[in-house]
Amino acid sequence: MMDVAIAWAKEYGDVLGAIGFIFAMFTVIVTNGKVILQRLRGEQPNFPFQGIAASGGISIPSSVPVTTGTGTDLVFDAPPPMPDYGGKVPVAVFPPTERGDFDDHFADGFTDDLIAGLQKNKFATPELNTVAAMQKAGADTKKIARTLGVEHVLTTSIRRQEDKIRVTAQLIDPSGAVLWSDRFNAVGDDLLAIQESVADKIATAVAGELDTSTVLKNPDTGIVYKSRQEALEAIASPKSRFTALLLCIPPLGIFGIHRFYLGRPFTGILYLPTAGLFIFGWLIDTVLIALGTFADGKGRPVRIWRHDPLQKLK
Repeated sequence: MMDVAIAWAKEYGDVLGAIGFIFAMFTVIVTNGKVILQRLRGEQPNFPFQGIAASGGISIPSSVPVTTGTGTDLVFDAPPPMPDYGGKVPVAVFPPTERGDFDDHFADGFTDDLIAGLQKNKFATPELNTVAAMQKAGADTKKIARTLGVEHVLTTSIRRQEDKIRVTAQLIDPSGAVLWSDRFNAVGDDLLAIQESVADKIATAVAGELDTSTVLKNPDTGIVYKSRQEALEAIASPKSRFTALLLCIPPLGIFGIHRFYLGRPFTGILYLPTAGLFIFGWLIDTVLIALGTFADGKGRPVRIWRHDPLQKLK
């Protein structure tokens, strides 16, 4: 009986190997295809919180003309660079809306004082001209927050009646929800003092609403991340790459135990009767996990070697 099985395996071994390879490649494409394609294109996978990453500085996309052999110019839009706010909480300040008669440049001076007040309270702010240009182009609050990579937008409106000035401020999140709003009144004809006083009050109030004392720092390694995006990417999947590699050791890995651990139970079940999709699937999984490119059930790369306290930011 054994001799018959051995003879059969020798005769059809190439066919079985080809079938196993096809199954393995199919599994890789189905389970990790999206992440692999994004990395080949130089894109960042869409992990949680990516849309509200804390980063800074942005420029308007530029157009790059490319001339083809036929003399036709093709124009491609260059993507904007990834903003970086140096680890500070970013707040986008919109130019204020004026209602009533004001002296020339009153709103400009008030905005400058407001940005200075926010900076003094350890906030970061995108470049004002960029925000104003996007607003003038018709971009709404959600789009501006998403494009600039900020978590909060500060809008203000200014009203005047004789020597009384009222400033209404609103703090808005990327979804468009108003998180905080308040009114600030001032009386007098010293406009410089009014600008500075009201701007400082608003900045202090915003600092009270947003906790800027939280540092994106790994208490075990002492590493300080430059931005919320960098911290989230650093922790990636909360699953341990070391544990996943241990579970790849035969016979556990051949039967897909590592896939159950990483939140991929469906393909883990497929590994049970197919011996890791004829060994090829198990080999590919082991290599991808060792390289830190294997994705868990939510599409997040399994990169950390052990539990990272920063995973609670998710």
